[in-house]
Amino acid sequence: MVETLIDAAQQDQPGGTHASMRVVINELWQWHSGEFCPVETWQPAINVYQLEDRLEICMDLAGIDPRNIELHVERERLMIRGVRAAPDPRRSPQPMRIISMEINHGPFCRIIDLPAPVDGGRVSTNYHNGLLMIRIPLAAH
Repeated sequence: MVETLIDAAQQDQPGGTHASMRVVINELWQWHSGEFCPVETWQPAINVYQLEDRLEICMDLAGIDPRNIELHVERERLMIRGVRAAPDPRRSPQPMRIISMEINHGPFCRIIDLPAPVDGGRVSTNYHNGLLMIRIPLAAH
């Protein structure tokens, strides 16, 4: 997935120095800090709730196939990433004039610093009506 996001970023710019430098910087950042979110991504809105025994994260991901969402959980960090296709109302190829385009599309990534250590091996998710609910039990002390 990281390679796919980097390839997409390179397509935005001709194969010049900037594209090469971006790849090197991204590789160094990944080597230094592990998983990361490339700059060319958008961030979905979230709500984070802490209960007595768990964290609940609600993420607004309307229009995304939940099978295309990746979750990575560390002790005190959660990363969610994937891709949302641009909405296209056409049923057949025909000219279209865009009047307004406010819905984010393309690669998304969100890193959430969690307020307490969690048990990443017992994560559960539910996707309903465009909302991804993530339940992560808190780690035993």
